Amino acid sequence: MRNVYYLIWVDAIANFRKHNPARTDWKISLFIIQTTCNALNLWAILLWLKFFEIYSFIIKIDIFPGTILNSAAGFIVQFASPFILLNYFLIFHNARYEKLIEKYPHKNGKLAMIYTMVSALVGFISMILYGALR
Repeated sequence: MRNVYYLIWVDAIANFRKHNPARTDWKISLFIIQTTCNALNLWAILLWLKFFEIYSFIIKIDIFPGTILNSAAGFIVQFASPFILLNYFLIFHNARYEKLIEKYPHKNGKLAMIYTMVSALVGFISMILYGALR
């Protein structure tokens, strides 16, 4: 069975490189986009677990002057950092993406685009519903 995680990554890499052949920063751009999508999905899952009082665990950071910077740092530590490590070691470490591109087919960016749009939509709808129902 094909691993959906790798299918999404291969689709994103192949499509980005096809449409932006001159860009040399494609690795960091895709890394940030995919990690943000992964973090949003984890955030939405934990938000609903908190809403239904099943599980609640929040990391609060209070080192910056202002709530926005502290909230962003807390989001990065709690939700993005696991995916920063996973995405780096499973995709980019030792140029593993080259082997994955040979192994997995790509769908001309359709799968990666659907994943990105669904992640953003789920995050947005979860935020709105959680705020309205709470």
